[in-house]
Amino acid sequence: MIQKVTKEQAKEIIDQRLPLGCFWLQDGDKFIGIDNQSGDAWTEDFKSKGACIIWLEK
Repeated sequence: MIQKVTKEQAKEIIDQRLPLGCFWLQDGDKFIGIDNQSGDAWTEDFKSKGACIIWLEK
């Protein structure tokens, strides 16, 4: 399940590597995906929510 998070929650996920899962947030005109399924907190910026969600579903 892909969950929307706040900037504060995203920072915690990236810093603590928990909880595991996939997350996204909107920051201005960009969308940020956080893939933390393996505990590595991979992040990527996107111009659209759709592109972000597709990346997280991989």
